[in-house]
Amino acid sequence: MEQIGAALQQTLEPNAAIRKQGEDALRTLQATPGYIIQILQLVVNEEQQVAPQIRMAAAVALKNFVKRNWGPAPEVEMSQEDEEQFRNMLLEAMFNTKANIQDILSNALYLIAQRDFPEKWPELVPYLSRFLSGDDLNHLIASLTSMDQIFRKFRYSSKSTELWRELLKCLQSTQEPLTMLLAKMMEVGQQKDQLGEEMMSQWLKVLNLIAKVYHSLCVQEIPEYFEDHLNDWMPHFLLLVSIDVPSQTSSGGEPTTLDELKHEICEIFALYSQKYEEEIAKFVPDIISAVWHLLEKTGPDTRYDTMVCAALEFLSMVSQRQYYESHFTGEGVLKTLAENVCVQNLLLRQQDMELFEDEPLDYMKRDIEGTDVGTRRRGAIDLARGLCRRFEDKMLPCLGEIAQNLLASGEWIKVDIAYSLITAVAVKSETAKNGVTATNPLVDINDFFIGHVATHLNSDVNQTPILKADALKFAVTFRKQLAPEHLMTAIKASDALLSSSTPILHKYAAYAIERILLSDSQNAQKVFSAHNLPVASILQNLVAAFDKDPKAQNSPYLIKAVLRIIVILDDETIRHADAIAKKLAQLIESATKNPADSVHTHFLFETICVLVTKTRTIGASLDAQLLPLIEVIFREDLEDLIPYALQITGVLVSSCIARNASIDQFAAFLPFLLSERLWARSANVPAALSVLEVLMSVNGQQVVAGNSNLILNHLTRLLNSKTLDQYGFQLASAILPSIEHFEGDAMKHLLTAMFNRVQSSKTPKFMKLFVVFLCRFTIIRGAQDLVKSCESMQTGMFGLLIEKVVCLEMPALKHTTTATEKRIIAIGMGNLLAEATQQLINHYGILTHETAMLLDAAAASDRAIMSPEEEQASMYNAEGEFVNPFCRLSYAPKPKPIADQITNHKAYFAQAALVRGPGNVPDTLKTVPPEIASYLRSLHNV
Repeated sequence: MEQIGAALQQTLEPNAAIRKQGEDALRTLQATPGYIIQILQLVVNEEQQVAPQIRMAAAVALKNFVKRNWGPAPEVEMSQEDEEQFRNMLLEAMFNTKANIQDILSNALYLIAQRDFPEKWPELVPYLSRFLSGDDLNHLIASLTSMDQIFRKFRYSSKSTELWRELLKCLQSTQEPLTMLLAKMMEVGQQKDQLGEEMMSQWLKVLNLIAKVYHSLCVQEIPEYFEDHLNDWMPHFLLLVSIDVPSQTSSGGEPTTLDELKHEICEIFALYSQKYEEEIAKFVPDIISAVWHLLEKTGPDTRYDTMVCAALEFLSMVSQRQYYESHFTGEGVLKTLAENVCVQNLLLRQQDMELFEDEPLDYMKRDIEGTDVGTRRRGAIDLARGLCRRFEDKMLPCLGEIAQNLLASGEWIKVDIAYSLITAVAVKSETAKNGVTATNPLVDINDFFIGHVATHLNSDVNQTPILKADALKFAVTFRKQLAPEHLMTAIKASDALLSSSTPILHKYAAYAIERILLSDSQNAQKVFSAHNLPVASILQNLVAAFDKDPKAQNSPYLIKAVLRIIVILDDETIRHADAIAKKLAQLIESATKNPADSVHTHFLFETICVLVTKTRTIGASLDAQLLPLIEVIFREDLEDLIPYALQITGVLVSSCIARNASIDQFAAFLPFLLSERLWARSANVPAALSVLEVLMSVNGQQVVAGNSNLILNHLTRLLNSKTLDQYGFQLASAILPSIEHFEGDAMKHLLTAMFNRVQSSKTPKFMKLFVVFLCRFTIIRGAQDLVKSCESMQTGMFGLLIEKVVCLEMPALKHTTTATEKRIIAIGMGNLLAEATQQLINHYGILTHETAMLLDAAAASDRAIMSPEEEQASMYNAEGEFVNPFCRLSYAPKPKPIADQITNHKAYFAQAALVRGPGNVPDTLKTVPPEIASYLRSLHNV
């Protein structure tokens, strides 16, 4: 524990070199047994007077360890017993700590629960629920906070039997104590005027967490218990949404706990009005009245924005239900909603304009990235759209008249509102990927573009910047509906706007270029190319935009636009790419000194991938600009950039090979590429493998020389890891062609490592990968070499391998193998049957039968090969966050398929089983079931 404490102390030092020593020491210590337990003991250790800053550092180190090792690529393998001990200790520790440390431990607990609850941790929620009946507010908040984090998945997960089973278990433990806790808190609230400020704050925090947990538990389906006890919930919610607490004041425009509570209750009202109309019917008149009153008395301050948006969402939901139609069809109600609610909440406030000027990235995220959920504008747009759907005959003329008056005023702030109204009315359905997919036929999008949008786009680049942002957003939103000439207008205007004196317009212009070109790339008939776009001007202006804004690397808009332009460059225009290559090199250099936005960094390296590939086609090279920067990333051990630098190294090596150029300059990187430190971090493994595979394929002997033991150590570690064993098999496959160059009996080492896993800790995943590897082995080295290698370990080993592993595992592989794996198995099994027929006499029939059945079955997770653009889109999760744990580059060259000369793998296997094998041992054909033989003949017309 002293070593850990000393390392933690170093991580707090102001000197960067000492901090790095501490971080390295912790990374080394984490592999020692009991490390995480000792860290936790430091966190909770108050008796031995551990310094508060060390306890806090230990808590952060614990959370980071959990984040790395309970995620998709764990760096440290822990036994189930150690994991269970740690989970139980962490749960107890969370309730015995306070404030910031408790929050950190709660977050760590949530990260573990994401993977382990409920299968490995069924007692978690029952344990948390025990504290709901207690009086300790600190314990209550800790328990409810954890429940809120764990139960949030029920809000966005798709329905499934497994999910409902998990939800039912959570409900059984929480529904009754949660209802009783609300009643108890409301009793406390009867004396709220006597509560002190701190106690009031705690009381509201508990109520807010109760509402959050209740909300999550009700999203999938209304639970029977809550349906029976609506009288114990809705009256309390109606009361809470109307209370005032003067002591709740906001700092910096952030919502108070009371604001958050009212926001959550409005969301619950919206949920019930949308999904459980009958159950909540008797409460709806009172809810509508309460929400309307809430909107009337709420001021324009930003602290109320999310609450107002939720209230507007509720009105939008109930307005579309026929049952509540009478509440909206009264004299002047719809007009009042349009003018006093929709338009007023679309009006830009002073703080919005300040955000546009001072924090442009925040403004853009709200305006174009969908993070405007929770803003008044989003709520007003959704309400206008909802009212148009339900009362189109009345609302469309009303909103149309309002929009025309706003446009006619000539005041930019009113025209800005008109853009939002026109978009709200015109859009019937849309997706983040494709923009608008269906529009209201009564709104002529192209006519509005000609009459207003084009005018704003083509006016002075330094005038009315917000209207130009609106116009660009309009062009992007309706990119599928606008005529090609209008999209061309938008791109050329964007090129001009890149020279505007307003930096935010550079981002909007780049965004428009990227979205329009990306949409065009998915069309069978491309509209845009290097011949009809001013690509040289756009690239020049995009490069210049980086220089004009010191914060350009804090967002991905500019680099994404650069990528789209480079993708459409042809051999002629790519010759002028030197300037952009130099700029990209500068951006990488900047990223090595100051952390940049992670999405910007990713697309920066994607752009380099494309540029290297494009320049290769004309015989040019970017090695001189890129290799020194890659060397800096490796030398300074920049963890976030290393996976990218490795992949770019692989791309450069591939480029040299394609140009028949020497790859000697990459020899200096080999010690780093094979270093223990590099491979110890799981995120580096796929990228390191991609480079190693390329180098091994060109000169395996040079790579292996002096590095045999190191490579085999990496292989053993990967094969022994349940989460990384797929990379172990990938490395083994890369080794096979050059295995003679290894010192000692490398083949025995390789096969022994695999056999040991089969005996000690096999999993379905490992066994599938093992069978696929054996088939790959026969493709790379031939079936007889597999026989010889197994028999050299122990006489009869090959027969045991076929009988005890291959024959037993093949039936389970039918529905778990992908199309690529089925192809490898078909070719590999064909080689086995045709080349090792004599050794397979007793198993020929069953292997033929199982392989045929596997080929006939549907592939697991079968999908068409994704384009780079589709692959990049898949890297965004349901919440819009960019998630790419292995920093995979979509534009990095993909390895060519094994045995690519075989174009029909099914026919290849059929011929091997029915012709080549029986040609060696004629009686083998008798062991093949007649129906299987008939099926195989149909594949090859044998």
